[in-house]
Amino acid sequence: MVMQKTINLANNRAKLSRLFGWMGTTCLLLIISIKAIRWAEGNIAVSIFSIFIGIAPSLLGPAGLLFLLLSDSGKFSKLTLLQLTLLVTGVALGLEFAQLIPRPGILERIKYTFDWLDIWSSLVSVFIGYLIAHRLRHHSRWSNNDT
Repeated sequence: MVMQKTINLANNRAKLSRLFGWMGTTCLLLIISIKAIRWAEGNIAVSIFSIFIGIAPSLLGPAGLLFLLLSDSGKFSKLTLLQLTLLVTGVALGLEFAQLIPRPGILERIKYTFDWLDIWSSLVSVFIGYLIAHRLRHHSRWSNNDT
C-alpha cells in the first residue's frame, strides 16, 4: 500500500511538472505572437485592445517563467513555491527597471518604453501564477490521497 502511494505521488509530480512546462511554454510563445501583432499593426489606436497588447508581455512573461521554473527538475526544484515566486518577481522587476539604464553606442537607437503599468502587470502576473501553481499543487496532493 505504501509502495503504491509512493508510485502515485511520483506520477502526480511528473504530470504536474509536465503541465507546468506546457503552461510556461504556452505563455512565452504567446508573447512572440502578441509582439508580432504589435509589430504588424504599427501604432494601434488607443483602446482596450491596444492597452492589452502593450502589457501582454508583462502579463504573460513572469507567469510563464514561474511555470517553467516549476517544471524544472534541477536546482530550482529544491526551492519552495514562495521562493521561486520571489525569484521571478525580482527578475521581472529587474528587467522592467533595467529599461531606465542609459544604453551606450548602437544600443541607444533601440527604443525601450518604461511604463508603470508594466510594473503592475508584472506583479499581477506573478501573483496569478503563484495562485494557479498553489492551486494545482494542492489539487494534485489531494487527488493523490484519494487513491
